[in-house]
Amino acid sequence: MKRTLDSAHRATLRALILGTIQHCEISRHLIGTIPHTFEENGIQYGVPSFTFFGPPDSYRETRMLGLMAGRRSGDGLSAEVALQVIERLLIQPGIATGLWLRILPVINPVGLENPESEARAYTPAEERLSLDALDGVIEVATTQKDRLTLGLRSDWDGLPAGLAAYEDMQRLSTDLGDIEYERVSATQLPYNARSPWHLYLGLPRTWGAAEATHLASQFLLCFFRRWQEQTAASEAYTIH
Repeated sequence: MKRTLDSAHRATLRALILGTIQHCEISRHLIGTIPHTFEENGIQYGVPSFTFFGPPDSYRETRMLGLMAGRRSGDGLSAEVALQVIERLLIQPGIATGLWLRILPVINPVGLENPESEARAYTPAEERLSLDALDGVIEVATTQKDRLTLGLRSDWDGLPAGLAAYEDMQRLSTDLGDIEYERVSATQLPYNARSPWHLYLGLPRTWGAAEATHLASQFLLCFFRRWQEQTAASEAYTIH
């Protein structure tokens, strides 16, 4: 049975993702669905999901990454960043060569519609299982800090890729300022995913929407490139 969601309680979500949904109709790289719905205070909400299929890499297996945003109430900015990444990948799909990206731009739709809500991010069992199977997870969020924060799970050795991406960004823009690094505990992971690695990108709330979406999405694209380079170098070293 097809479920119809109450449009009065998804107006912000609809306005946010409408353009990306339209891309799904014409792009062979992108599909979008609302695989899960849930009820909160008698109102039904949906959790949008997009999958971007990068061009295949003839030298290695396709790797699957998760990109999540919109965990906290009122955090539409991080959702815009996630959607901006999709826009850029549609223009330059080669950036994601050998990657499939599962993108959840709003994992707290109740908090998006009502910034005063204390609702938590929706965590269905199906999502937890699918996240555990991913090769890596990236989470974007806004913070009270005054500079970009890069968090890395303590058991991941991908720090060089994050640092290299930041150096790339410094050459492209002086607006990032000093970056702050910190370790990410298991409790900060989205849904406590057991994927091999997790990267957390914290955006200052003081950044304007245009500035934040541009800089953060550019950083993530630089990170994809650097992480792929690091992985390729590691594989070559292992072979020899």
